[in-house]
Amino acid sequence: MKKSMRRVMALLLSAVITTGMLGGCGGSAEKTKAPAQGAVEQQSEKNNGADISEHVELKMYLLGDRTADFDEVYAEINKILEEKLNASVSVDFLSWGEHDTKYSLLFSGGEDFDLIFTATSWGHYEQTVALGGFYPMSEEFIKTYAPDIWNTVPEIAWNQAKIDGTAYMVPNYQNEFGQDVLAVRGDLMEKYGISEIKNWDQLLEFYKACAADGMYASQKGPWYQYFQSQGLTITGGAPKDGELILYHTQDPDDLSFTYLLDWDGFSDYCYQMKELADLGCWSPDVLNSSEERQIGLLTGRTAGMIWNIGSCKTYAAEANAANPDWKVTLVDPVSGQDKKVNSYINNGVAINVNSKNPERAMMVLNEFYTNPQINDLTRFGIPGKHWEAVGEDQYKVIDESNYGVDSNCNWGWMNENIKRTEYIEDRTALDDTYDAMMEEWNGRVKAEHVYDGFNFDPTNVTTQMAAVEAAVSTYYDPLINGLVSDVEASLEELNLAMESAGIRDILAELVEQAEDYAASR
Repeated sequence: MKKSMRRVMALLLSAVITTGMLGGCGGSAEKTKAPAQGAVEQQSEKNNGADISEHVELKMYLLGDRTADFDEVYAEINKILEEKLNASVSVDFLSWGEHDTKYSLLFSGGEDFDLIFTATSWGHYEQTVALGGFYPMSEEFIKTYAPDIWNTVPEIAWNQAKIDGTAYMVPNYQNEFGQDVLAVRGDLMEKYGISEIKNWDQLLEFYKACAADGMYASQKGPWYQYFQSQGLTITGGAPKDGELILYHTQDPDDLSFTYLLDWDGFSDYCYQMKELADLGCWSPDVLNSSEERQIGLLTGRTAGMIWNIGSCKTYAAEANAANPDWKVTLVDPVSGQDKKVNSYINNGVAINVNSKNPERAMMVLNEFYTNPQINDLTRFGIPGKHWEAVGEDQYKVIDESNYGVDSNCNWGWMNENIKRTEYIEDRTALDDTYDAMMEEWNGRVKAEHVYDGFNFDPTNVTTQMAAVEAAVSTYYDPLINGLVSDVEASLEELNLAMESAGIRDILAELVEQAEDYAASR
């Protein structure tokens, strides 16, 4: 999904939705005059013998908001689909503000549609599968009606999509790295005699040098960089966006979980942050600030910012455009590790179990996913109007405002094999650093850990989850930013609050679900 959108807790679907929700739901199948018989026979041969003699209009739901030129773009897409598959697609959107409440109603209310964007956790995948809303995709079904998708999507992605041994979505295929970096002032690195920041110790050296110079190093404490340097990562669906319960993503054989208050490393981090906060590495008012994380860097109040690599590059370029002498660059303080790719099922497309044309829907999805012309249209809009090709694998934006790049929920069929990258006419040192970092990361994707695709379902412990989340801002947030007077006493207060809130119940439920999940892979 467009990565400015962060994951949100998916709606816990109502128990009143029964199996009756599936009865009587119809798919869209507008029948029109068939094309010439010879053309039909030729197309049937190209599509593994599938009968496409009757025209079908499919309906698809996407998430977000329709841009100004969306219908014009999809009219061009439909011209291609008509010729190749004797089919067309109409699209409705569920806005960001309404999809949590309306997604399930499409199924319970018997809405007539065929395809829909979905995603693990935030995009209603597991919940809808549990209610029987998605069409099961067998290996034979995929190979027959979407052979190009089958040859493109890696096995790890299909494994992540499987629930009780069956996939119910086509996952996207792109390497989205679950690894934050820093955009930092290169001029300050030069001033402090720091040539590189590739590990935790070098990062702390830079932070302390900034403080000694009267400069805030960043907006807040580098918590993610710390636990990632230990090989750990967040657990999807766990409290505090997964931060309170970690697992060792760098070791596929380690199936244990690390609860922070049971880990000496967490207390070590808190003591280090107390030292940095006392030195003045970030503002003491950070917990009361709602300022977006890039503002400090752009205004010159901080020497750096922490975010994903794409966002860091964007704001680094903005800072350099306004202040070329800052020489803002990208650094990776956990550069020695193989890189974790976000779950491929974080974006995908499913078929309504009651679609009257699941085979044709899969064939159309095959075109969206693997036909370069259609894939480009969905990503960038109309060539010559919204964008233009540069060579075989790059693009240049002409008009960003009326369609947008990757702005129309095309994320479910992103395909690393045919994905164009943006052409940069006047390259900078920042562009070279970014490209080199991405090349390195793509060359050292870490081995799959079974928990990389796991997402905790808190339905059975909602009361405990609410209590834990309520205690987080009071005790946890000050600790990870070193803004406490007594680390040991604050750790004890946090521990007591977590135990009282029911963290052990959450842990027990999470471990049980994870064991079942691992056993089903």
